[in-house]
Amino acid sequence: MGNSKSKQITKHAKVAFTPEQLQQLEKLFAGLNGGKDLVERSFLPRFPENPDFSIKLFNWMVERSPNHSVDYANFVALLELLLKELKDYYLSDYKFRNLEKFELFALISLGCLENDKDSINRFAVSYSQGSIVIRELLNIYSGGQITNSQRNDLAARSVTNTIFDQKDEMPFNQFVSMAKAQLIYANRLCKYYFNMKFLGEQSQIQIPRLNTSSFILNDQVLALLQLSSPDFSKIKQLQLQFSSSVSEDDLDHIADIVINAQKPLLFIFRNREDESQNDTFQQQVFGAYISIDPSLETHHIRRKLKDPMNILYGDSDPKSLYFGDEKSFLFSLLPKYQLFMSTFDQRSKQCFAYINNKSFRNDQPLGLAFGGDGKGNHRIWLDENLKGNATCRINNQCDLTYEMGYLLEPHIEFLNLTCIEIWSVEEKETNPILQSKIIETGKEDIQPKEAEQQK
Repeated sequence: MGNSKSKQITKHAKVAFTPEQLQQLEKLFAGLNGGKDLVERSFLPRFPENPDFSIKLFNWMVERSPNHSVDYANFVALLELLLKELKDYYLSDYKFRNLEKFELFALISLGCLENDKDSINRFAVSYSQGSIVIRELLNIYSGGQITNSQRNDLAARSVTNTIFDQKDEMPFNQFVSMAKAQLIYANRLCKYYFNMKFLGEQSQIQIPRLNTSSFILNDQVLALLQLSSPDFSKIKQLQLQFSSSVSEDDLDHIADIVINAQKPLLFIFRNREDESQNDTFQQQVFGAYISIDPSLETHHIRRKLKDPMNILYGDSDPKSLYFGDEKSFLFSLLPKYQLFMSTFDQRSKQCFAYINNKSFRNDQPLGLAFGGDGKGNHRIWLDENLKGNATCRINNQCDLTYEMGYLLEPHIEFLNLTCIEIWSVEEKETNPILQSKIIETGKEDIQPKEAEQQK
């Protein structure tokens, strides 16, 4: 191994790390503070996207160290908790063995220095503290120093609004459970983050790029969607296809985009409940991600363009105005964040999205819609004028296609749209090495009893 500090540890106890990993960690430790015990600012250079988190990480390590000094031996023992799985622990504090990586991340972010599980579970998390945890989690995607111009906490606050639901505080275990329900890949992200910081290169965990600026989307919103949706991890870039302050002739333009799309489309809508209000928090943002598989066409105009000779589709086939597939979902961004996935309910007739203009079918309503029950009722309905018409509305009672829940506040039924953006998706090529790392760090922890038996 060639390293006296690492040899000293392995001489007296088993460790979870390979000799190569220990060599890497000892080199890292030497660079953090010249090989001396770590100090408060030791981690700052390694966490430019989360400087406050780096200081809290040091304080957490100090509290966990037997002599309240982070020497190399304590550093390695604590990294077992952050980097390894329960079955691999040898040096770590038994009290913290059952905590998942997101739970550890949240404890560090909260500055919680409790020493037993019951105290940790009872630890009260306030709304503002919870918002900081979510913000620091989203900052992981930035991959560099966060400037003041990049600070936008609306995405983090929208998740926090959903978690707390007007409560001032909640117990730690409830906070973690609610956060994981909204951000289903949080644990996987934290595993990868810790491994990247201490055993991997200082590389950025990428979110989709925008080919131009957006009135609504920013890095934190994109990170939010990526933490919640399996399809978003495959997106390399979003190409703006349509952006409007909303005018009366927009439906024809949107119909052209939908009919010619060969890849998924992201629809974003900004609504203002009261035009006299200019406060940001009076605005609501919601949208739809519509997955499109060109090999499984449903909309009869898309079928006709693909098959003008009626070889695959005949004139007797239903003239459907729906498009999309089961990977589609609806979401709300402001004031609360929530995803509504496909229900796979056959009764819905797969009403993922609907588009009709005057050149398609005159015997059916003209407009853009999402969700529904297959009987002409839609979760979101935007008529041909799109703006200033009372028939543009949200209906939370009729949907069999997507999971139920309020896209906007319960009292909002009619829409007053101020902005629409439509983005097409460019998927990235799969990196087998990176993908294998993510899959490896994403494996579920085995049960504690099973782990102990393996020991």
